[in-house]
Amino acid sequence: MKRAWIIPLIALLLLVGCSGQRVLPPEDAEAFAVQVDAMSENLLTALSNQDYAAYVRDMDAQMLAVSTEEQFPQLYTGIIGVIGAYESREMTQVIEQGDYRAVIYSADFANEEDVTVRVVYDVSGETSLISGLWF
Repeated sequence: MKRAWIIPLIALLLLVGCSGQRVLPPEDAEAFAVQVDAMSENLLTALSNQDYAAYVRDMDAQMLAVSTEEQFPQLYTGIIGVIGAYESREMTQVIEQGDYRAVIYSADFANEEDVTVRVVYDVSGETSLISGLWF
């Protein structure tokens, strides 16, 4: 019975962690997606083509620190080796939280269609830079 406080504490932490997050209205989401379109396309194409230099071209310092050239072959094999070459994507929404905007895409790859791809951008500086990538 002494641990009954754990579940409410976890729920509170989850609520606090998700606060400040909002889905941009369609017009604003589309405008931002257009703004970062070339970077998103380059990121996915470069990963698909196993081109490390192009892959890291638009990343912020934190993303560069975890996207090393030594780890890149494993990333390529773990993603492109499974779902196949990148073919196309369509933006479904943009989520904003603080200095970050996550562009959510429905992407098609050679071996799998409708893969959810999330490209996170740090929008705190003069130009937006890639700060995260999830499949």
